[in-house]
Amino acid sequence: MLPNFHNGIFIVMKRLSELVFSDLLISQGEYYFRYLEGQNLPVVKVPADYRSEVDSLREKLPQLVEKEQDSFFMFHEGAPYRVSVVETIEGTGYFLRKLRYPTPALSTLGFQKGVLNTLINLGCAGQGLILVSGATGSGKSTTVYSLLKEYLINYGDILISIEDPPEVPSQGCLGNGIWFQIDAEAAGGYENAMISAMRYNPKYIFMGEIRAPAAAREAIRAAVNGHLVITTIHANSIQGAIYSLQQIAASGSDIELVRSILSDGLLCVIQQRLDFIHGGLRQLKADFLYTKELPAIGSKIRSGKLELLNTEIEMQKIKLSRGDSLTNNN
Repeated sequence: MLPNFHNGIFIVMKRLSELVFSDLLISQGEYYFRYLEGQNLPVVKVPADYRSEVDSLREKLPQLVEKEQDSFFMFHEGAPYRVSVVETIEGTGYFLRKLRYPTPALSTLGFQKGVLNTLINLGCAGQGLILVSGATGSGKSTTVYSLLKEYLINYGDILISIEDPPEVPSQGCLGNGIWFQIDAEAAGGYENAMISAMRYNPKYIFMGEIRAPAAAREAIRAAVNGHLVITTIHANSIQGAIYSLQQIAASGSDIELVRSILSDGLLCVIQQRLDFIHGGLRQLKADFLYTKELPAIGSKIRSGKLELLNTEIEMQKIKLSRGDSLTNNN
C-alpha cells in the first residue's frame, strides 16, 4: 500500500497490482489506464499518486526490450503483464495488458448457464478441439486458463500447455491433476514442443494462439489422436474462426484434407467479446457452436459451406438461453 495525505486526511493508496484495469499505456511523458474500475470513460490518465510507480516500471522496459523482442511478458509487483512495444511519431511507447492472476473461476467470467455447463461437460470428451475466438482484448486467454483450471479440478489427469511464451504461471498440481507449461520457442517450435508434450501422454493440451501453419496442423492432428485440445484464434465470428483455422492449417497443403479432418475433430467454437458498459466494467458476450456428433454441421465444415451454419448457431442459441447443456451428460 502507498501512504498519501489529502486535505489533512491519511489515505492508504493501492499499488498497481491491486487496481483493476485492462491496460496501462505508457507514452512520452503521459500514462493512461484503460478500463479502470470505477471510471466511466474507457481511457483515463494515471492519477499523480501512481505516477512514481509507473515511472519505476517504465525504467525497466528498455532493458527488457533489448533482451526480448517487441512483444514479451513480465511481472511487476507480482502481477503479470503482456508488453507490446509501439513506435510512434513521438518516440517509443509501451502497451501493457494486465493479465488476470490468479486465474479466476470459469463461473465468474459471465458465460450464460447453458454455455458454462456445456463447456464443463466437454472436459469428459475423449478427444477433440475447442476453439476460442475473438478480437484482441476479448478475454480469450482468460477463458482458456479458467476452462483448463476447471477441467483439472473436476476431472484431474495431465495438462500440457504449449505457448510462445507462457502467459500466466500455472505449472504444478491442481485438484487431482498436474499442469506442465512448455515454452514453444525454447523447445524449437510447436512441432518439437508437441513431440515433448506427447512424452507425458496428456489428456489435455493447450496450444497458444494459432498464427502459423505448423501450430494449426499440430492442434488439429492432436485433436483426432486422443487428446482434448484447446486453442485460440483471432476472428470476428464463429464461421470466421473455422475458416481462419482451415486456411492457416492448409497453407502449402490440401485444403480438402484439412476440412475433412477438422470436421471430425472439432468439438465447439466459442466466439466472444467484452463490451464496455460503465464504471470501467466490461461484460462478456459469447456466441457458441457445438459440433460433436452432429452430421449436418460436420458436412458443412467438410464442404466449406460455413455460411450455412447460421441455422445451427441460432437453434443452439435458443437451447442455451434456457440454461440447457448441449452435451448428452447434462
